Amino acid sequence: MTRRCLLVLGMHRSGTSALTRTLGLLGGTLPRETMPAVADNPRGYWEPPGITRFNNRLLDSAGTRWNDEAAIPAQWFTDPARGPDREEAGRLLNDAYPDGELLVCKDPRICRLLPFWRGVFEAAGIQLHPLLILRDPLEVGRSLAARAENPAFRPAAVVSPARSLLLWLRYVLDAERHTRDLDRHVVRYDSLLDDWRAELEPVLAGGLLPMPDETAAAAVDAHLDQSLRRNRLAGADPEPGGGLRAGLIVARRLRDVLRSAGGSLAGPRLPTDALDRLAASFDRLVAAHQPLRRSLDPRADDDPWADRILASLEPISAAIGSPQPAAAAAATPRAVFISGVPDSVGHIYRVEHPVAALEASGWRACWVPLDAPAAETEPLTADLVVIFRAPWDERLARIAAGCRARGVPLVYDVDDLVFDPELFLDGSVAVMETMAPEDRRLWAAAPARHRETLTQADAATLTTGPLAAAAGRHCPSCFVLPNALDSRMEAAAAAALGTTKDSATDGRPRLCFASGTASHNRDFAVAARAIARLFARRPEPCLVVIGHLDYRIYDCLLPFADRIDWRPPVPLLELFGQLARCDINLAPLEVGNPFCESKSAVRCLFAAAVGLPTVASPTGPLAEAIVNGETGLLAADVAGWEEALERLVADAGLRERLGGAARLHALAVAGSAAYRDQATAVFQTITNKLGGLRRPPREPAG
Repeated sequence: MTRRCLLVLGMHRSGTSALTRTLGLLGGTLPRETMPAVADNPRGYWEPPGITRFNNRLLDSAGTRWNDEAAIPAQWFTDPARGPDREEAGRLLNDAYPDGELLVCKDPRICRLLPFWRGVFEAAGIQLHPLLILRDPLEVGRSLAARAENPAFRPAAVVSPARSLLLWLRYVLDAERHTRDLDRHVVRYDSLLDDWRAELEPVLAGGLLPMPDETAAAAVDAHLDQSLRRNRLAGADPEPGGGLRAGLIVARRLRDVLRSAGGSLAGPRLPTDALDRLAASFDRLVAAHQPLRRSLDPRADDDPWADRILASLEPISAAIGSPQPAAAAAATPRAVFISGVPDSVGHIYRVEHPVAALEASGWRACWVPLDAPAAETEPLTADLVVIFRAPWDERLARIAAGCRARGVPLVYDVDDLVFDPELFLDGSVAVMETMAPEDRRLWAAAPARHRETLTQADAATLTTGPLAAAAGRHCPSCFVLPNALDSRMEAAAAAALGTTKDSATDGRPRLCFASGTASHNRDFAVAARAIARLFARRPEPCLVVIGHLDYRIYDCLLPFADRIDWRPPVPLLELFGQLARCDINLAPLEVGNPFCESKSAVRCLFAAAVGLPTVASPTGPLAEAIVNGETGLLAADVAGWEEALERLVADAGLRERLGGAARLHALAVAGSAAYRDQATAVFQTITNKLGGLRRPPREPAG
């Protein structure tokens, strides 16, 4: 008779021990020898110590540890050195389970090593039935952090909540990815404690375990009680913010989609394409940040890079919560982008980039100018229509009506807060100060029409969180899709890395401000005063202005005109070479101005791509883009700007360290690969949620 094994999988502290002991009480065969109970797990681990020690050695040989999120390379599993390892594993398995027809095996590390252990069980003639137990990731993190309170268990503590979330994702994603073809079940830890009979009913009904008699049921009742659930979340507990909040959204989306698949995880109910995309993005982001995290202690209170990884995963994870309709799954989706301003720089980021990203992901995608005849014909065969930065008019009304009649989602993409009429009247939009009266009147009338486009759209894609929050007052479904680099920009930045800095020849560090429009005069004021103070005190630094800023409007800078180099605007790809000649990038914005608070961090991104650290104002998007003290410096006022500039001018080593980290981080979270993943996930989510829904015409907002 074929031996079978209930393989308990799950992240450490997820209830794997409680489930394993329960399965043993219900008739499964537990290991002959188990790890002893300790204060950290007073009811026992119920895992074979020989296999646990062996798995630690395996992880070490793969260049990782149980508390490290690094992926195990695929080639490690196929390395000839695994031959002797498999033989040893087979002996350990036989020693742990010398008899029994239904084995219960548990070691959380097997989640990481599944391709290896599946081969071992197969060679032993044992049929696997995985049970994946899921516990709220925040509770898991609290349990891991609680170990730090006891000196005996402190080496096994993971204190950073963001790092524990990464570990949870690593274990669960690996376990899900490598068991799809097996008869597997999901078990919810909280439900197991509340009502184990109902939670394990699919396992019992499927004949994997015998139906429990009164004695077995009483034993399980005695074993499972709420005291096992230490570090429980309370209803009054505040939800975390920042990258940790984004990571919790990712983890809970994954948990919920696995739970909602029912008792068995086999079958078509899981969005496997989206899960694969999330897992691949997770692997890529963890690997890209590894050089930046190498020196961090797993027991450190904070892991800023983990926060950034989690924040980057949040938009990618959205697609796993919206399974693609079966009828559309086999079709290749087609997206049409209609650009209201095809000659703008924003068109490159918001139209050309997503078209290329979707095509790289297997979509059919194209774009047309709004004023071209094809703007009304191309959407007729589309599965998704995206309008970029176009105020409402009769043509858009016809396009929108056609989309509604066919059930095609209409998306409005906008990269500035141009849909709030009040901002254009109260002086928040600085560019209007430079306009002629007639142009000013035209600009003041446009926001209401942009808002109408937003109102008529089914969804919106925005560059930043604050911009999405503002759009959410007018559009029911808003998504953040940040500006990013494409492959051409990455190549141009890589080529510019070899550029000799001007300071290398004269020892005079260059501060650089690049401006594509004449709208940044007010933004630059805080930096201008700080630069003047710095120049008065230090004779060596210089200022390079690229683009439209007129530094002569700042009286404080006039005495230093001989130290200011104005350069004309350059094409976008040539900007990398100009930045690479400098030493410090400047990104001042008006803090508290809603228009500025909504702007993207693209100026920091371009500088980071050539290894240039940035000093920036702490608007929300800039504070998210810069890891303060690691990839650049944030400065809230003139004194803060002066201090930050002083530090960087005086310390070439600091500039090099921050700039190197900025480049690694920028390519990881805003390079072409990251953008492809994010754009595909966002537009796939919109298509899955809204595609095929025929909506009635809407009345203009008026």
